[in-house]
Amino acid sequence: MKNLFLFPLIFTLTLTSAAQHPWELGPEYMMPIGKGYKSNIAGLRYENFNSKTSFSLGITYHFSARDSYGGFKGYGMWAGFRNSFGDNISGSDAFVGLRVLFAFENYEGKTNLGSLMFTPMGEVGWHFLFGDHFFTTPSVGYGYQIKVTKEHNTRDQDEGGRIIPGLAAGYRF
Repeated sequence: MKNLFLFPLIFTLTLTSAAQHPWELGPEYMMPIGKGYKSNIAGLRYENFNSKTSFSLGITYHFSARDSYGGFKGYGMWAGFRNSFGDNISGSDAFVGLRVLFAFENYEGKTNLGSLMFTPMGEVGWHFLFGDHFFTTPSVGYGYQIKVTKEHNTRDQDEGGRIIPGLAAGYRF
């Protein structure tokens, strides 16, 4: 009899503790725009929430825009931290955050070697929660892309300031 009472109690406590620290998983799209530069970044993001803050990680695929004068593609990853102006757990709120992107990009006509790019950025946006489980997050950020590799496998315009609008959507667990 004790076991029959203990199992539902542990199950309820587990669900309650998971609900107080929700996490999200979903696709994200960003479009860095800068001086003579335009690209696309598509990826998958994971975000873990506390009451006012969140920590996020993502993997990305970078590719050139159709109207760009030179093509490139590559892979990357990023990590970020956000601070909410409200309660992350229960609703939709504005946020500010910091993010660091790392990318290996290969440029057509230059070489087969990947060029390592590092982009620290700040972002602002709004996190919308629909029902209990679906979210979307429009944001805009500003970052500065830095070439890390010594080889000149990229174009001159690839280093510099970027305005980075983005949109993420997905499911909250």
